[in-house]
Amino acid sequence: MRKLTLLLLVLFLIGCQTQIVQNGVTEEFIEVANKVIPAVVSIDAGEATGSGFIINNEGHIITNYHVIRNRDDIRIYLADKRIFSAKVIGFDEETDVALIKIEGKDLPIIAFGDSNLLMVGQKVAAVGSPFGLESTITTGIISAKHRTRGRTIYRDFIQTDANVNPGNSGGPLVNLNGEVIGMNTFILAQSEGLGFSIPSNLIKKIVESLLENGNITRGYLGVQATNLIQVNEEGNGKILSGALIKSVQKNAPADTAGILPGDVIKKVGNLEIENANQLQNEVAWLEIGSTIQLTIDRPTEKEGFQEILLNLTIGTRPDFNEDNQEE
Repeated sequence: MRKLTLLLLVLFLIGCQTQIVQNGVTEEFIEVANKVIPAVVSIDAGEATGSGFIINNEGHIITNYHVIRNRDDIRIYLADKRIFSAKVIGFDEETDVALIKIEGKDLPIIAFGDSNLLMVGQKVAAVGSPFGLESTITTGIISAKHRTRGRTIYRDFIQTDANVNPGNSGGPLVNLNGEVIGMNTFILAQSEGLGFSIPSNLIKKIVESLLENGNITRGYLGVQATNLIQVNEEGNGKILSGALIKSVQKNAPADTAGILPGDVIKKVGNLEIENANQLQNEVAWLEIGSTIQLTIDRPTEKEGFQEILLNLTIGTRPDFNEDNQEE
């Protein structure tokens, strides 16, 4: 009787395993491939080629802006062999996100996941058309989060070791539920296992704004900020949390609110600010005209900081100027 009980327990535990192995093949990625590949498209935009994914029954497709930049003749190839002509609905060059559209029936679609829930080490898959090889899936893990390298103005990339190559741009990075948690965007030259993806939560904000307004507007403080680094005479120290204000534009929202050079922004509302890049990204999506409370550490004459609270009304960011980049 005891042996029978142990046998039943073993069989139960085996049956509860979410990762099923059959003939040496892990079925978790087989299920992902079957679910995702039909909704991933190949894009031919003349001199540029890439990937994309269909997000709704109306035929909206998300891809990278650099794939379709300045192109009118965009051809879309589905995994089921159908071919469509696409038109550009809108784009955001500063995040490298574009929204295009095809007219078709019975289109396969893919759902978004929550990129805020990602964990380093989590299994993921990249799907796309590397080197024109459509419906290619590669697998790996989340190698890191919140990477700030890249050619876009707004940077908060997911790093993955899933193999990403030219042609993967615009294709989805998905979790084991087959949900989009990022869009594969670039690789580092002469690197292996270093792919970078735009987080899905940022993509959703861009797409929602393009569908509702036809363009992108961003919140604005009117400051230049950098990371806060504390080093002693021996050259030892650490990077502290917060965004150090280097300059404040005259008559900008920050100036009106009383922010001064040397201030350190520690919180925007209830959100703790870790660095200057996060400050820029978070402010960009605050509602224009809304009032937000900032928690600031202000330097004192005794080489310390005094915490103060300031209320600031979010402005509309003017056209970007690379020589005068401001949050």
